[in-house]
Amino acid sequence: AFLVLLGALVLPLVPSRARGKVFLLFPLGALWICWNLSTDQSLAVEFLQYRLSVLYVDRLSRIFGIVFSLISFAGGLFALHLRDARQQVAALIYAGGALGLVFSGDWLTLFFFWELIAFSSTVLIWSRQGTGSRVGLRYLLVHLFGGSLLLAGILGEVHVSGDIVLQLLETGRLSSWLILGGIALNAAIPPLHAWLSDAYPKATVTGAVFLSAFTTKSAVYLLARVAPGWEILITLGVIMALYGV
Repeated sequence: AFLVLLGALVLPLVPSRARGKVFLLFPLGALWICWNLSTDQSLAVEFLQYRLSVLYVDRLSRIFGIVFSLISFAGGLFALHLRDARQQVAALIYAGGALGLVFSGDWLTLFFFWELIAFSSTVLIWSRQGTGSRVGLRYLLVHLFGGSLLLAGILGEVHVSGDIVLQLLETGRLSSWLILGGIALNAAIPPLHAWLSDAYPKATVTGAVFLSAFTTKSAVYLLARVAPGWEILITLGVIMALYGV
């Protein structure tokens, strides 16, 4: 994640003709790192009175990391012709946010990358001329609301458990349902799906490729991480399938 985010800082300094090719190096490097991660690796740092698990690797996070790196590379390949530095930088930040979320081992780190995804993806909508600005604002407000639900739930979880380590949610807690609500919004589960059909067609063509890859898929990963086995997810999954048809 930090390698891809570093790329977002470096890319504006690269000449426009070479920028598309240089773009590809960072997701390719991230793919190499993810491929070589072992499932027992972790990294923790002290922050205030908490111990942040900024890297947590298991089989689930590793496979999502590999897939997200591949998608980032494929998206960059599709956008090889692009000369717009703003879109290229936003796309790398977006991909870095998704990778950071996947390997987060605590709620605070996860929330940071969750919001990074929201803001960087908004830029890809704003990059389109005309209606993009209005749609982008609606998109941002919706995702800030979802982030607020997630944050409220996280605060509740930390209050109950006294720890910020990412752990399975319990169905009997209000905080768990708030977290599920925030995730469900990003996953575009009906009736929390209107932002998707509103925003994706109004993004740039390149932006739509990245939008389709990361926001909802990051939410699906998080459901698998914190709410596996929740019976309601079966019902919601069926509703999503039928509504989509």
